[in-house]
Parts: sequence; C-alpha cells; structure tokens
Amino acid sequence: MAVFRILEAKARPGGIDRLAELLVTQNDRVVASAPGALFAQALRSGDQVLAVSSWESTEAMQGYLDLDATREFYRALPELLMGMPTIRTYEVIAPDGGGDGWQTAGQGGRP
Repeated sequence: MAVFRILEAKARPGGIDRLAELLVTQNDRVVASAPGALFAQALRSGDQVLAVSSWESTEAMQGYLDLDATREFYRALPELLMGMPTIRTYEVIAPDGGGDGWQTAGQGGRP
C-alpha cells in the first residue's frame, strides 16, 4: 500500500534559504532516485516548510530512510530549525484497500 511521509518544520531566523536549498537538494539527488519513490515536493510559507514524499510501500520508504545520504540530511536539520520537525506517515486510503490512491479528477469524485 502506498504511503506519504510529511515533514513540517520552522526555520531558525535567517535560515529559511539554506533549509529550502537542503530540502530541494535532498529531493532532487536522493528521493528522486530512491527505489519505490513516487512523488516528492518541498513547500514553503514564510519561515515554515513542508516536505511531502509518496512511496510505493512502507518498505520502500524505510529503504530510503536507511540510506547514508538520508541520515546525513536528518543530521543537518537541527542547526537550521526552531525545535524539532513534525514527521508523520500516512497510508493512502484506496477503495479496494490497495493501489497507489491516485485518481484523475472526476474518478470516484462528485458527479
């Protein structure tokens, strides 16, 4: 079953540009090439960031988390953040209990 991992954090004063650069680099160089990665996006609003990734399975996501490059990424975060990031993992809700949960507009939606 597909899963989404969402990281939410607040940058230290003056650190948003470096944090944004770190997130984009991680997505482009590590997440994009990780087996089972379906989607990754970094979002910014003022000094807040959101990093969203989607994975084919929990196992694929765990494989990414076990990479040395991912561990280095998480070690670099504390000096750029106010407090700890909030990280949540969500399973995709699919009508048949499987699949990746993606639907084109109009499929399964309102008539």
